[in-house]
Amino acid sequence: MTPGRLRATVTDVTLAATACAMDVILFSDAPLRVGDRRFWSTMGYLGLVLTVLLVRRRRPAAVFAAVLVLAVLAEPLSGFDFRPEIVVYLGLFTAAVRCRIEVAVGALVCMLLYVIRIATLHFDIHSPEDLVVELAAAAYLTMLPVSVWATGRWVRTSREHARDLEARRELEARQAVVEERARIARELHDVVSHAVTVVVLQAAGGRRVLDRDPARAHRVFDTIERVGEEAMGELRRMLDVLRTDGVTGPAEPRSGVADLPRLLDSVRAVGVGVALRVTGEPRTVAPSVDLAVYRVVQEGLTNVTKHAGADASAEVRLTWAGDRVEVEVTDDGGGAAPRRGLSTGHGLPGLRERLAVLGGDLTAGQLHGGGFRLTAVLPVADRLALSS
Repeated sequence: MTPGRLRATVTDVTLAATACAMDVILFSDAPLRVGDRRFWSTMGYLGLVLTVLLVRRRRPAAVFAAVLVLAVLAEPLSGFDFRPEIVVYLGLFTAAVRCRIEVAVGALVCMLLYVIRIATLHFDIHSPEDLVVELAAAAYLTMLPVSVWATGRWVRTSREHARDLEARRELEARQAVVEERARIARELHDVVSHAVTVVVLQAAGGRRVLDRDPARAHRVFDTIERVGEEAMGELRRMLDVLRTDGVTGPAEPRSGVADLPRLLDSVRAVGVGVALRVTGEPRTVAPSVDLAVYRVVQEGLTNVTKHAGADASAEVRLTWAGDRVEVEVTDDGGGAAPRRGLSTGHGLPGLRERLAVLGGDLTAGQLHGGGFRLTAVLPVADRLALSS
């Protein structure tokens, strides 16, 4: 038996025994002499009621009905004044807590009939003063089961509310896990997609010039090594976050606007001509926005290397205006990139989801006359950080 189950059993036994004992002491004329036959009949009755009450959690309606019947039969069977109440109230409370509303209301009606019967046993309509007292007692006895029943229903409602809150917390926790996995998946996609694209294109270019231009091939291998190390560094930082369950100490700075020149250099190493244009005064932005700007440029340039080829030219524009920053990546569609199957098809959708979370917007499409444009507008402040 588990500790919780043991505690519940001890509580049930103690509560049932206490209710039975109080009924005998308060509501009966049972003799307390061991040698008296009526004493043993009372003990037998209490043992039966106690046994029935022990299963009140599992069969609340049946237990209430059984206890009520035993209470009604207590006086006729015992032969002396014996009208149990507390054990019936205990059964009523359990039925109110554990039964559906129709059954609980039925139990309340039966209990009211029982207490009205008890209250009207000694009514004397010929004595006005006694009648007033009896009516007051009857009113009290009527309100008592209603109060017990209402308390039981309140307990039931409170428990249901607590379960709903717990279920909602579990749902929110699962949703948070799903969102975090989606965020990490986007980060992994951005890091790996750019790194793999640059490495594959550099390796292809290095193979072509290996024999006739060893020095250039050497630079290609240096670029492959650097890009691979940078990608592994970013992946390592993400894994550190996962291993600490999101509780991190001082972490290495994540990629941001300040890292764009290094990103552009890695794309230029592939052979794509890239220019950076900055309009307005750069501002300090939220870390999440800083990373998002970097990812927009990274995705745009990765797509240029995948689809436009090494002979293409691209331009990156950063426009700082008030409380927002606009990022634009445009290429002229120059070279014909070989189809290598480097695209996963998740880059732009994942990027659009990232920006939507921050309150930003993304548009992308072909240009007239050739080329492609990727435009993102982001708030300088993180919307989620402001609302928390």
